[in-house]
Amino acid sequence: MARRTDKPIVMNIVADHVAESPEVSEMVDQWEAEADREIAAGTVTLRWGREQIAVVKRAASLMGVPYQTYLKQVVFRQALADIQQSEAVLAHHR
Repeated sequence: MARRTDKPIVMNIVADHVAESPEVSEMVDQWEAEADREIAAGTVTLRWGREQIAVVKRAASLMGVPYQTYLKQVVFRQALADIQQSEAVLAHHR
């Protein structure tokens, strides 16, 4: 995420646009690019208890990956396995 500062941002409104310093313009461009990536990637929010999160973080640590990466990997692998198993069962019943 782009680093935010506590300094006030000074902008001048000129006609129908805002004149801003190159530093502010770059910061805004970075924030917009970050927001675009987040929208394109999609966001999932999980509400879990502390103990559940602690277990996931411990497992992720043992695997040597950040816990969010671990969650994505585990969920993706399980989803593929569930799809494969479901398709096999459906094929058997046809």
